[in-house]
Amino acid sequence: ARSAHRASVRWRAGSGERPTLAPLVMRTWIAKRPAASFYVLTLTLSWGYWLTLLAQGRRVEPGSAVTHFPGLLGPMLAAMAVTAAIGGRRALIELFGRMFRLGLDWPSRLVLALSPLVLGAVAFAAMRFLGKPFPSADAFAQFPGLPRDWPLAAVVAAVIVINGFGEETGWRGFLTEHLLPTQGRMRATLWVALLWSFWHLPLFWLNASMAELVGPVLIGWLFALVCGAFVLAQVYLATGHSILCVALWHAGYNMMVATEIGTGLPAAIVGTAVMVWGAIVAARWWRRPADPTAGCMQRRSW
Repeated sequence: ARSAHRASVRWRAGSGERPTLAPLVMRTWIAKRPAASFYVLTLTLSWGYWLTLLAQGRRVEPGSAVTHFPGLLGPMLAAMAVTAAIGGRRALIELFGRMFRLGLDWPSRLVLALSPLVLGAVAFAAMRFLGKPFPSADAFAQFPGLPRDWPLAAVVAAVIVINGFGEETGWRGFLTEHLLPTQGRMRATLWVALLWSFWHLPLFWLNASMAELVGPVLIGWLFALVCGAFVLAQVYLATGHSILCVALWHAGYNMMVATEIGTGLPAAIVGTAVMVWGAIVAARWWRRPADPTAGCMQRRSW
């Protein structure tokens, strides 16, 4: 940040013009408040798109051409913008590296990243034991906000890139990363869960499937989101701060609970398992809030 400060106040050679102070002041303000800057920009980008659709009277419903997916990119775009503002090119390279990093022990990390699908396989085995039919591939391809005639491969790719990376680059890769040094893993996760849940607010009017949650069921949704935040934080820390792993986890979980099979037994089993998992992590971190990985994964100073 200091090098960017010094560079910004140099006169351009031969121009004879002083650089404007506005960009420098803005960069300094952002550098002092990276988490707040990220969140404000995230709401501006995501809510700006979603509220525009609502103002036009449009709604995400089965069979409609309206989609909320562009708004899901808000956290990733905000993370990239704030990272570039406070750290420049080197910081962006570090962020991109975590977006695609698995590490030397990649097999175990990949299993953890794909654990929602493992839970789904257990759920399908339970269905088989109970004599219920397996869901069809078409059931997985029916994802809210995506065209119903898309092939499964296209749906999976969109969910990983837009839903997975779009959210996790921001919530875990940036916000959790910046809160951990000062808040610790317990409070950092609670803050992220609070801000993450509020970010969803316009979707309860825009997305028909989420509108069905308004009422007493919303308490269960909030509890599930908080538990999911603890699971994702644990996955993020356990995989060496890999954004790729949490993006795959997030995408896999949503493929199990947000598609057409999300109203059946598989989603109930996966959702319950994740809530129990998250509650156990929260209880452990409450008793021992210190992060044992903090000593081996220090964030680079920008």
